[in-house]
Amino acid sequence: MENLSDIEIMRFVQAGEIHRVGALYERHKKSLYAYFYRCSNDRSVSEDMVQNVFMKVIKYKDQFKGHGQFNYWLFRIARHTWLDSIKKNDPMYRAAEINNDLLEGSYSARAAHMMTQDDQKEKLRKALDMISPEKKDAIILSRYHGLDYKTIADMSDCTENAIKSRVMRGIMEIKEIVKSN
Repeated sequence: MENLSDIEIMRFVQAGEIHRVGALYERHKKSLYAYFYRCSNDRSVSEDMVQNVFMKVIKYKDQFKGHGQFNYWLFRIARHTWLDSIKKNDPMYRAAEINNDLLEGSYSARAAHMMTQDDQKEKLRKALDMISPEKKDAIILSRYHGLDYKTIADMSDCTENAIKSRVMRGIMEIKEIVKSN
């Protein structure tokens, strides 16, 4: 099973060998968990969301066409799973984890020196939680998961320029929120 690609394993799953989803789970659980943890800042929620994604992989297995990378299809499901939980006013929605590198270079050395790292992280977490879910999602997918804007745009059913705009506007909003607090 280790020698098979994700796409090959999905072909088996589509043919009815549902047990093979376990191999995909083992390959992708860490990156999905990291995505959900950055969104929710909650281990239990993140674990549940990973499980939900793989339940949807099984449910929507026939929608996988085998074009492009499996990872992108999987993250599209993950993104929709997360956004669905937000839309339902799910109590799992909490402040997201964000590191100092999000706004790297955006503070003057003097301002960065004035804040302790813990205070700065907390302010950034709160600020990220205050921006729209679309901007937050674009920032997390691009900054933490290294997805390019085109891929995020495809996942979001919008243009690449829209994603660039969401990221830039989101970062600008975060900077303003942090400055005002």
